[in-house]
Amino acid sequence: MRKLAVLFFILISAVSFGQTEKETSELTFEQIKDDSWMDSSFLTKRFNFLPALQENAGRLGLTEEQKKIINDFYSKYYNRMVELAKSVREKEKQLQELVINGGDSKRIKELIIEIAKEKAELTVYNIKEVRTLQSALTKEQFEKLKNLASQRII
Repeated sequence: MRKLAVLFFILISAVSFGQTEKETSELTFEQIKDDSWMDSSFLTKRFNFLPALQENAGRLGLTEEQKKIINDFYSKYYNRMVELAKSVREKEKQLQELVINGGDSKRIKELIIEIAKEKAELTVYNIKEVRTLQSALTKEQFEKLKNLASQRII
């Protein structure tokens, strides 16, 4: 457990402070399709403001500069988030097969650690996403977005 905690700290530090992600093609928040399939791939409950942002961009009164900041986040990180979510799903399937079929306990442990690392990394990206929205929007706009997002859930 201690190794996992140290690993988690290292992962958060690396992702938070030493970005190694590559800039990808221009991606706007309006272009992203329903990605709720990723929700279970996060270490904790996902903060998903994207659907409310997409549905209410006009009501929020986003400026071009705000859209640019938000779109820069998605251009830089979103494809990596999708890759991680797909990887987590695949590794969870492998883990299930190994456990059910009496697979190698060493490989099971390795998969658990890999899944935990990827879920942690994905969760860090989700927090970056929220921080990007908080910094791009005014306090009033972010409060409105939070309210709109919570209304979507009900």
